[in-house]
Amino acid sequence: MVVSQLASPLRLPNFSSVASSRSAPSGPGDGYTAASEDPASRPTSIEKTALLRLFQDPGSLSPQPGGSRQMADYDGRVKHLALMLSSYARSGRMREQVLDAYKTLFNRMEPDTKFSIIVDSNRDKADVQRAIAESGCPNPERIQLVQPGVGDLTVWARDMMVGLEFPGSPDRTALLAQKPLHDWHGNDREVPIFLSHAAPGVHLNMAKRLVTDGGDTTSNRSDSFVGHYSIAATAERLQQAFSDESVRMAGIRYFETTTGKTVVPGALPYKLQPVETGDLHRMPVQIVENPTYRKPDLKEGQATEGEMYEYLAARMFERELGKPVTVLGADDPSTPDHREEPACDHMDMGFTPISDNEVLLGDPGLARQLLDSMTPAERKQAEEKLSEVAGRPVSLEDYFGPGLRNRDNQEDFEAYKRIAEEKGLSVTRMPHLEPGGGLPYISYNNCLMERFEKDGQEVRRVFLPVYGVEKLDNYAITTWQSKGFEVIPMELGALSAYWGALRCISNWMERSPTA
Repeated sequence: MVVSQLASPLRLPNFSSVASSRSAPSGPGDGYTAASEDPASRPTSIEKTALLRLFQDPGSLSPQPGGSRQMADYDGRVKHLALMLSSYARSGRMREQVLDAYKTLFNRMEPDTKFSIIVDSNRDKADVQRAIAESGCPNPERIQLVQPGVGDLTVWARDMMVGLEFPGSPDRTALLAQKPLHDWHGNDREVPIFLSHAAPGVHLNMAKRLVTDGGDTTSNRSDSFVGHYSIAATAERLQQAFSDESVRMAGIRYFETTTGKTVVPGALPYKLQPVETGDLHRMPVQIVENPTYRKPDLKEGQATEGEMYEYLAARMFERELGKPVTVLGADDPSTPDHREEPACDHMDMGFTPISDNEVLLGDPGLARQLLDSMTPAERKQAEEKLSEVAGRPVSLEDYFGPGLRNRDNQEDFEAYKRIAEEKGLSVTRMPHLEPGGGLPYISYNNCLMERFEKDGQEVRRVFLPVYGVEKLDNYAITTWQSKGFEVIPMELGALSAYWGALRCISNWMERSPTA
């Protein structure tokens, strides 16, 4: 085991933070207080200059030959995994589950898998050291603890970065460091800098013009899937940057050159509206209709400025992720009776590529059907388990009360299914329940997969969150097994009450097709 304290040797940009009224419960004497980026954080002059350069080359927003690309969720074994521990994982069951998850990963991933674990405080460092010792894992020297000394970190190692690979260069990887969608991640945005400094061969790609969380994009080997929250937020940021006339004119020229369409005035049909959710962990904005939007009477070969912003946003994602991008959660004009929106805050809670041609899709209707089929004894067992996690009496019906906005809307998941099938992907449904009021978020999509060759045989394994609702857990385990995966269950209900599970607290920094 290696312990690094990197606060001194590394110079960091001067990030401005303001206090937030939202905070997570903390352990004694080791509090976590959420910090948010400066709300006046509009596109900087550096971002605008970068956009001007991009818009000079018609091919600049396409995946670059020889460039990096997003690692597929299932492709290869994990050779290097990033994790984070802070007082955000408060004392009690949540912290225990996170540390137990670490122990399982240390022992059940390949014995030479490297781990870089960001620890916020001395208490966090001591707890991870204890977990390493208790796990009895082989080769503990492969586990590196990095203590940045910046404070205000969470446990969500996924959101502030996206793991990238360089095809043909197995010893080179990269971390894409973008602007997060959520404003409560505090100093998490500094973590990619420290990880790239601590891990030779891991490059850093700063791309603050993209607004996304790492959990809002998943990937197979040919395509990336990005939630509409990310596209909408990036389009709005582009609109802000286009207040600079030189950037606006360069962007219009780029769009008209690459599409053959003429740009005419016209707003985005939606806007991102801040919303008070009453829960730190929910998406702090919602996509609503733009009251100033008027559907334009376009002639052939014309496009509105709003359409241009969305087009450019998607192309920017394609450039940085190195793959064609499929957007999920945008409104479908062919369904006038329903306005589609993202089915869940983050894509990885409900949409999981498991091979080049198949995805697992969250399905609240399936979850309801399974719950309705439970015997009284099964319901009693499940409610007792959920009550233990929530620290109060819980009924399964609590999952089906009035929710915020468009929660667990079956039509939004069906829209995902239509898009996937139009791309030639087969879809298998998985139970999905989005909660409120401190209940576990039941997602069997938010997992870690490995598919690789070892001793001439293919290994398929999935580290799968389970929640103590045996009817749902067993259905999910059986479904994963039917796809040829060895299932390694990990109890994470206390963690998922904070709207994330295993994929959310980890991030691969290197993968390999063979052991």
